[in-house]
Amino acid sequence: MSNSVSKYLEYEEKMQKSGLFELISEVYSIDCALYPGSYIHISPSFYFKEVVYVDNDSKAKKFFEDDSFKKLISNRKVYSEIAEFRFHPLNYQKEIPEKEGYFDLIISQYAGFVSMSCKKYLKDGGLIVANNSHGDAGVAHLDPDFSLIAVINYRNEKFYFSIKNLKEYFVPKKQDIKISLEYLMNQKKGLGYTKTASHYVFQKKSKSKK
Repeated sequence: MSNSVSKYLEYEEKMQKSGLFELISEVYSIDCALYPGSYIHISPSFYFKEVVYVDNDSKAKKFFEDDSFKKLISNRKVYSEIAEFRFHPLNYQKEIPEKEGYFDLIISQYAGFVSMSCKKYLKDGGLIVANNSHGDAGVAHLDPDFSLIAVINYRNEKFYFSIKNLKEYFVPKKQDIKISLEYLMNQKKGLGYTKTASHYVFQKKSKSKK
């Protein structure tokens, strides 16, 4: 086993997120996904036939320079098409060489405010799946360009999808806080809410519906 594949398998066991992408692929029709701040987390390529990874971490760059991970994707992918993937060793907060309005899905995991920087690359009606570790789900919830359409929870080593009682989410525990985009971005971490989920699914509104 190559060094890069071994590193990925160790990372996958730590993250335990492959099931997240499997669930997303079962619920939504996703052809192409953008993963800003991906590090070496190639699990999305097992379920989506085109994935673009973006990370300026030198270890991520070294990982993607080793072609051995491609065989792992080929062996694990659940679709019949040839897997397509690209890696950009860049800061996602700056311009990346991808078409605006192209992607069906943007993945935001532990990488800061992905929704603000990368929503221009998302199709109208496209999805952002975000956790709130660094506050990005809270930021997306306040962004008028997005609507919360579902949540995903993780229990008993499995992910579960729900569209029930969505208005109960993002209610701050501290009622005296005036929540704003600026406040959340200055905090640089997720706030305490009365009801939380593992991940939140937001849909980008079409221009005609804003």
